[in-house]
Amino acid sequence: MEAKKFLSLLGWVMLGSWLIHFLVYYLIDSHREIYSVEEIVSGIVFILITVSIYFTGVHLYYKFSKVRS
Repeated sequence: MEAKKFLSLLGWVMLGSWLIHFLVYYLIDSHREIYSVEEIVSGIVFILITVSIYFTGVHLYYKFSKVRS
């Protein structure tokens, strides 16, 4: 597997696992004892921003790198 494809797959797995994590806690914790709705929303926003920065970094690395794959 190419490194760029692996890093992209890793990014999608990170994004999906965190979104599922927050969704599951939202669905099973009806009394909001673990996470409040504000914490869930801030967690989702944080992971979306972080993964976007990750994908941008991977894309820019392979765009300007001498390693072509």
